[in-house]
Amino acid sequence: MSKASPAKPPAKKGQRGHYLLRLYMAGNGPNSQKALANLRGLCQEHLEGRFTIETVDVIQDFEAAVKDNILVTPALILVAPLPRVMVLGNLSDLPVVLAALRLSGVSHHE
Repeated sequence: MSKASPAKPPAKKGQRGHYLLRLYMAGNGPNSQKALANLRGLCQEHLEGRFTIETVDVIQDFEAAVKDNILVTPALILVAPLPRVMVLGNLSDLPVVLAALRLSGVSHHE
């Protein structure tokens, strides 16, 4: 795995738990870059200070992709909190991604 970028500032008291998100990408292709940009924006807006994004380049780390049963990229796995969820594509359909991550209706304004 590569690049783990913990978010700052630390989680504030009363907020929900920390999210660990793993994004499988294929090199620097446009869909992969779009997915990463969309994921960063979503996390900054809805998980302020409560997330870590791990990126995995399946071209460089094919074994990690096999271990997590990744057949297409980009693919996002919500590692924590459980249950694990997988979202495929460039993550541009925000309502679908928020629902999959159980964040519907949640924002940093809570």
